[in-house]
Amino acid sequence: MRATGAAPSYPVVPVGRLANYITRRLADDPKLKWIGVRGEVSGLSIQANGTVYFDLKDRNALINCVVWSEAAASLPPLTNGADVVAVGNVGTFEKKSRYQLVVYLVEQGGVGRLHAVYEELKRRLDDEGLFAFARKRPLPKYPFSVGLISSRTANGAGDFLAQAASLAPQVAITLFETPVQGENAAPEIVRAIERASRAPLDLVVIARGGGSYEDLFVFNDERVVRALARCTHPTVSAIGHEADVTLTDSVADVRAATPSAAAQTVLPRRAELMRTIAALAGTLDRTLGRAVGRLRGELRRIAIRSALADPARVLASRRQSADTATADLRRSVDTCVRSAHDRIAKLSRRLEARNPNVQLAARRERLALAKYGLQRWGVSPAAASRRQLERASDQLPVFARRAVEKRVERVRLWHAHLDGKDPTKILQRGYAIVSVNGRAVRDAAAVEPGTVVTARLARGTLTARVETKETNDGE
Repeated sequence: MRATGAAPSYPVVPVGRLANYITRRLADDPKLKWIGVRGEVSGLSIQANGTVYFDLKDRNALINCVVWSEAAASLPPLTNGADVVAVGNVGTFEKKSRYQLVVYLVEQGGVGRLHAVYEELKRRLDDEGLFAFARKRPLPKYPFSVGLISSRTANGAGDFLAQAASLAPQVAITLFETPVQGENAAPEIVRAIERASRAPLDLVVIARGGGSYEDLFVFNDERVVRALARCTHPTVSAIGHEADVTLTDSVADVRAATPSAAAQTVLPRRAELMRTIAALAGTLDRTLGRAVGRLRGELRRIAIRSALADPARVLASRRQSADTATADLRRSVDTCVRSAHDRIAKLSRRLEARNPNVQLAARRERLALAKYGLQRWGVSPAAASRRQLERASDQLPVFARRAVEKRVERVRLWHAHLDGKDPTKILQRGYAIVSVNGRAVRDAAAVEPGTVVTARLARGTLTARVETKETNDGE
């Protein structure tokens, strides 16, 4: 122990001075200025003056936070248990000997931030109608080819495949493997959905086992949700556990609580199918038995009450029908033969008329008669042709002159007709064409006093202003 009255070997300072020193050291440390601290909100308290107090904690530590009223007005809504990032400066509260974070900005972090993204995307897609009940397609009652979109190593895929092998071994399961967690999982899942859409399937199931909210958030990715909405086959979403709800659950045609539940719900159980088939087979046998019995009874009644009871009557009727048909056939054949003979005779006559030898003989006969007639009159064929040509040569100028005169007269008539319709010819007689803004004026009532008009004359134009107007009514 130190002797009474001896000078101490260590500095002695008041409590306030030590507190001030600690405060300055914390304030001078650049690493403690404008720093973001992530944690869970607890002990939230809002004072009447607007100041907000709360604690940020994680599994290892806790820090007090204070938000002065001027900064608290811009904070997002805070609740106990929310995961946030508080941004501010580390300082001290000397009277309580504790350090604290003076907060100026609060951002949602972790699950809180993801949940905000989830809610915004859910609202937008819902407004587009992607979650509408009218879009939901019914699942096939007996699917025999099912596509499973999942990871081969995921618990969800294993649960689904195990249930399918046990309950419905008759169903062919095609695995479209893709990662179901991580930053690059979303585009891989989209590609897997597109491959499944092109495959000949009855049903598509997208599945994953349980996990944290962040692990399952890939199934809230807009790209994945829209790809599942475009899938050409009916879809089932089985993500996480029953409490986990993702946007793929909302857009799929059916949502299953778990992958195992999906297999149990959508796959037809083999035992139930066998019982159904056996029941249908029994019903079919009974129905066929009743139908055969009914037909046998009708056959017996027909045999007793109809001509079947007397075979001779049946044969007589058939024999008479055969005789009638034979006579009809013979008449038809005779008619066809006569018609064919007539056509052959007509064709023979036409062919004979077109025989070159017959035609040459007829022409020789006509030429001989013509030659005889010319010789009888003492005119040779050449002389007759020459005289005919001379007469035609004499008449040609006359005909040509008459045709030209007709054409000239027709041109004069058209020229006179067109000349009468030429507006410029009318102008030559002292008339004028009056227009306003390029449109001809036909009625004085259409022009108001003060309007500037243009008058086109035979030579040149005049521009004038209307002082008065007089219509047919005397105005």
